[in-house]
Amino acid sequence: MDHLGVLQKRIVSLRSEIAEIHELNQQYRQRRGNGTADQVAHGLRHERLQEIQKELGRLAALGRSVVSISEVREQNRARLELIKKSRAS
Repeated sequence: MDHLGVLQKRIVSLRSEIAEIHELNQQYRQRRGNGTADQVAHGLRHERLQEIQKELGRLAALGRSVVSISEVREQNRARLELIKKSRAS
């Protein structure tokens, strides 16, 4: 599985959502006399932006910890060699 590709797609999706929220917030600020429903929607968008910010932080941490499969396999091979050597002794 291409973990980096999955992370990149998710980030692109979040950036798109941020742009959409930004546009809706611009419209909200330009209108006069926003009603209760508009204010609630604005608050929900603000909360969503905070959620996105947290998710991007988690994705950044995950991206730093993603290790290629070949590296993991190489580590496992090295461990197996040590186990085989210790059992042979």
